[in-house]
Amino acid sequence: MSLGLVPLAIAAIGASYAALVLRGWRRRDNLMFGLLALTDALMVAWRGVNVLTGGSIIAASVLVPCMLGTVVLALLTLEFVTAFPRRPAMSPRWRAAMLAWGAIGAAIAYAMPEPSNSVDSTSILAEVVFYGPATVLVFVLGAVALRRTQQRDARLVIKILWFRWAFGFAAYTFGPALGIFEAAVWAETTFATMISFVVIGTAVLRGELFSIRSSAAEVLTIAAIAVLVMLAGGGAVIAALTYVAPGRLQLLAVLGAAFVPLGLAALGYALYPRVERRVLAGLDERRARRLAVQGEPLPADAGAAIAEARRRIASIGDGAAVRWVAGDELPAPLAPELALGEPLRRDERPDLPARFVVPALGADRVLVGAFYLDGGLVDRDTYVVARDLAARVALAVQRAQAVSELIDARRLAALGQFAAAIAHDIRTPLTSISMNVQILRRKLQLPDDDREHLDIALEELARLDRSVAEILDFAKPVKLASEAIDVAELIEAAKKNLSPVLYERGVAVRVEQTDAIDTLTVHGDRQRLRQVLTNLVDNAANASRPGAEVTLRAAATGDRHVAIEVEDHGRGIEPDDLPRIFEPFFTTRPDGTGLGLAIVHKVIRAHGGDIRVRSTLGAGSTFTITLPQPA
Repeated sequence: MSLGLVPLAIAAIGASYAALVLRGWRRRDNLMFGLLALTDALMVAWRGVNVLTGGSIIAASVLVPCMLGTVVLALLTLEFVTAFPRRPAMSPRWRAAMLAWGAIGAAIAYAMPEPSNSVDSTSILAEVVFYGPATVLVFVLGAVALRRTQQRDARLVIKILWFRWAFGFAAYTFGPALGIFEAAVWAETTFATMISFVVIGTAVLRGELFSIRSSAAEVLTIAAIAVLVMLAGGGAVIAALTYVAPGRLQLLAVLGAAFVPLGLAALGYALYPRVERRVLAGLDERRARRLAVQGEPLPADAGAAIAEARRRIASIGDGAAVRWVAGDELPAPLAPELALGEPLRRDERPDLPARFVVPALGADRVLVGAFYLDGGLVDRDTYVVARDLAARVALAVQRAQAVSELIDARRLAALGQFAAAIAHDIRTPLTSISMNVQILRRKLQLPDDDREHLDIALEELARLDRSVAEILDFAKPVKLASEAIDVAELIEAAKKNLSPVLYERGVAVRVEQTDAIDTLTVHGDRQRLRQVLTNLVDNAANASRPGAEVTLRAAATGDRHVAIEVEDHGRGIEPDDLPRIFEPFFTTRPDGTGLGLAIVHKVIRAHGGDIRVRSTLGAGSTFTITLPQPA
């Protein structure tokens, strides 16, 4: 009976590895391995409990549930090998076929007779129909995974999986034939399972930036809690129930007993942070350093928070060079991947701009920026500190942006009201002056040279009227009549509106055609978005030399938004002016009001979109607006 403690201890270690790996559950291979290890641990624990209560390890009450569990184990192993390391998940069609095949295997396993040290036809059928082919598939998919990775730990995981499945297949296939079935199952339960848990678990944890010492201490602690739960909880309850007379009272006691291990597990989970600080930190110097810098608050100011976070990450990373890159400065191909919240590593992505990139996600999981790490020591403790500080920095940046936007909104509201009042007072006399000049021009018989002065006056009055209209437009709240709009049609309309004007300036407009542009749609106000594009193209043309070309292009961004770009090769924007170009009344043109881009910015933000600009002095500018697609 005491032999049952061995499987329970092994199960506790397996469950500990599973719990640690499942922390990174957003990675498909991590999720599959965690579930795989947890299933295997439960099967081993079930065998141990039955042996502790006086049963045999090959009794029907043990073997049939474990055979059913092995079907689940096989499906999880195939999912894991398919997605390992960091590969796409199994296709839905293949998964459906695997589940149907697993159901057949489970039905055969359920129909198996009382196990013995001899061979029977149902066992042979189970091996031929499911367990044998499953083992072959593990070897085939493992060979494919082995060819596509050169990482030592990843290759070791695959080879130990082969060992685990080969050992299990041999135990259940040849054990009965050789009359050593019970001994073979004991060897598979203890020796093979323990090797698999320790080697595969440690290799996966190393791949997830755990250090060996840190992960070993954590596994041992969690394993101790798991053993306490199983022995003090499950074992004590089973022992107590032997003193209860059979009947309804014993049944109620059995049902209530299930809550004892759960309660102990909850208690262990609640106590773990304290154990980590008081016990594990003393065993692992890096963990102690990590806990010391992790809990300290960051400054409220966003800039100071970023500087302090960089200092702390560099400290735990043993001098790693740490950079903060804001969300709008991240490379376009990188942003969608970082928005998933997972770190990126150069040993898996050679094209990365840094050795290690940790995303900073703020409220609603919005990508605010990322920390780039180079050099130094990048292990699990470095990553945990960088991840936690990145999340707090993201909130600080978002808070600063919200405060800045609120201040700007109040300032602009006051400015808009003031400007609107002045514009309204100006417009009436301006209209009167314009009408009177037109009357004079018609009535007076003046030479052409003198008439030209009146024409100039009318042109200037028209320009002033447009400026007043812009001020009033900016002062009014944006009201949208939203609908689904074809992007290609929107771009073509803006191009046609400006074609005569641009022809006179000698500037061409080119729409960059792609296969996808005709399928793109956005959700917004047609007239307002046409105004936005017309304004941006007009600005681009004004910045261009005669004979130059303005390019329009559009593409889906991958997060249910569409990006529309307006690119010119003109004079570009001064670096000092870039932060101010969307401010009202800021302009570098002598004839401009400084409201064109401010209105564009206001309209795009009203649509729930964004506008950004890249510019190189003397080489041109690119304005990018992103708009939501229809729901």
